[in-house]
Amino acid sequence: MGSSNLAGPYRLTYDAINVAVRKEKPGVFALGSLDSEGRFCLSKVGRSDANVKEALRMFIASEPLFKFSYETGAKQAFLRECELFHKFRPQGNMLHPSRPAGTTWTCPHCRTDLHGR
Repeated sequence: MGSSNLAGPYRLTYDAINVAVRKEKPGVFALGSLDSEGRFCLSKVGRSDANVKEALRMFIASEPLFKFSYETGAKQAFLRECELFHKFRPQGNMLHPSRPAGTTWTCPHCRTDLHGR
């Protein structure tokens, strides 16, 4: 499995999120655990179009670890989530990432015409 170029991993706890994710900005994240050789095994990807810290808090206790990156805006967060989804095909993502409501953005990897959230 390739590199996600995300910061981490960090423990997926309220306190660890507050320490690692200092800014309230759009971003993407990956949830997962370590394998027997200490490698991060990604199980789910997601994003926030406004505040990645707040989005991560909703997943506390779902997985032991997370990685993340800030993005410059909602469109970049959507495009990066699509990139991670196509690169890793995480088992925890049953559906392709949805574009933000009110946008006409398409996934650059599959050109899927997605419905808004």
